[in-house]
Amino acid sequence: MDKNSIQELCGYITQVFSKCDDFLERRINSENSSVYICYFKGITQRDYISEKIIKPMLENLTALDNFNGNFETLLQCATLKYPPDSSSVSESLLRGEVLIAIEKPGEKKLYTVLANAQFTIGRSINEPTSDVTIKGPKAGFVEDAETNVTELRRYIRSTSFKFISLNLGDVSGTKILLGYIEGRADQKVVDELKNKIESASATGIVDSGNIEMITDTRKVPIFPIMGSSEKVDKVASKLLSGRVAVIVDGSPFVLTAPYVFAESIQSSEDYLRSPYYATFIRTLRFLALITALYLPALLITIITSHNELLPEVMVKTIEEMRADMPFSLFWEVVIVLLIFEMLREVGVRMPRAAGDAIGIVGSLILGDAAVQAGIASPVVIIAVAMAAVCAFIVPTYMYSTVILRFVFSFIANTLGFYGLILATLMVLYIMSTTNSYGSSYMSPIAPFDKAGMEDFIYAEPRKTLGRKEKP
Repeated sequence: MDKNSIQELCGYITQVFSKCDDFLERRINSENSSVYICYFKGITQRDYISEKIIKPMLENLTALDNFNGNFETLLQCATLKYPPDSSSVSESLLRGEVLIAIEKPGEKKLYTVLANAQFTIGRSINEPTSDVTIKGPKAGFVEDAETNVTELRRYIRSTSFKFISLNLGDVSGTKILLGYIEGRADQKVVDELKNKIESASATGIVDSGNIEMITDTRKVPIFPIMGSSEKVDKVASKLLSGRVAVIVDGSPFVLTAPYVFAESIQSSEDYLRSPYYATFIRTLRFLALITALYLPALLITIITSHNELLPEVMVKTIEEMRADMPFSLFWEVVIVLLIFEMLREVGVRMPRAAGDAIGIVGSLILGDAAVQAGIASPVVIIAVAMAAVCAFIVPTYMYSTVILRFVFSFIANTLGFYGLILATLMVLYIMSTTNSYGSSYMSPIAPFDKAGMEDFIYAEPRKTLGRKEKP
């Protein structure tokens, strides 16, 4: 410790925490010793401080007078640590620890220790709203990192389950934990994530999404290279398959890396049901993703350039619907897409009770009004609504799909089918050349992995559960 007296230490701490009304101090004086205790209210348990720190001293002043630096025999705290310098003391106080300093005036010695009395106010563990399953565990993560670690250890009771603690944020000083199973996770991935987080420059970290952004150094970050989940069992399964988890204090979303495309059409519930049904559902998810991306663009290019691909009766019906439309088909699709995105944002941002009602009523009223006013035809509304709904089936790519849907529609309007083929090849090229922390983003398709294909579209849990996947 770089301070030699309580007066010097107290002067430094009170200067650092000046104008902080929630900073509390307590002094105890005996014949041969002076005690200085300080902490922050709200983030510390004051009952714990009174019972385990202050009460033992007041009840045993003789031991306090004869104190020789052994805090373990004087205090009743569960954990104690000795601070190396005064700067580490201020950081520990902000995390909910208590500083105890004892000075022996006659000996001109200052003994300091930090006791963990952290008190966390947070919500209880309940079912997550972003990743709902019918069958299987319902526990979700909360905003406290230590609680999340405890929940994961309920699933993985192994001495190989390791955690690395990091701090990021010049102002926030956010605690970040890297969790992995030694021997199953690739140590290169652990080291890469650790180095990226330590070398990142950030003023404040308030959510795990900030970590995902600052560690992604790609020029074209269209597709995510880190998974995100609120479900404890899902992250535990990823850890068992060799992934690395990133837990951010204050965020209920835990990141996992590496992340590949195949994971987007998989669900933790697939391993709790018949493999044939899981295969059917995965196929449905894949088709829904294709529909969400291509349906508006295909509608544009088929009706404007290749209507011979449709039955003649359908072509005539569509032409009758669009007989009096003031806009071209492309702008009609764009307008309806924008209206839907606005309604989706309203439903998300408004309070839930009002948001759901506004989203449903707004869609019905605006859709019907657009048809009656001749702004949009029913076939366009059906196609756009189908594409938008299908995007929710694969939530990982929900926001990427919105951008690509507009891009594909523009290309289909200008270049037709050949443009769509070219755009598809470009997207496949980007996905094939994307690297997610040492793993190919298109694994197990490219490079082809026969063992990995057993758990891609086709699901065979008896062959995949317990197997160490290639991350």
